[in-house]
Amino acid sequence: MRRFGSYSLHKDSKDRQIKQMTAPIPTQTLDLRTTKCPLNFVKTKLALEKLVSGDILEIWIATESQSTLNIPKSIAQEGHIIVFSDDHGGFANQSVQRLFIQKK
Repeated sequence: MRRFGSYSLHKDSKDRQIKQMTAPIPTQTLDLRTTKCPLNFVKTKLALEKLVSGDILEIWIATESQSTLNIPKSIAQEGHIIVFSDDHGGFANQSVQRLFIQKK
């Protein structure tokens, strides 16, 4: 059974309930924060080829590069689905984005 993420309930400053999604549990993680385009997509594609349909690949990419635009677009063209993404700050003075990709 695969877990794609779950929701947790929080209360904001006005005591309203907020539904927040948590990240899914990945089958594999790939750190591409220091890898340049287009090699980061090539590595992502190769990693996805090793997974079975429905598995989740977590990738980390630098937000200052074109990767944040190119990888999601290329992933969609390949037929895979980005099921979750979020941004993190502070890796060698750069922001990073985390993507969870479900293999088709």
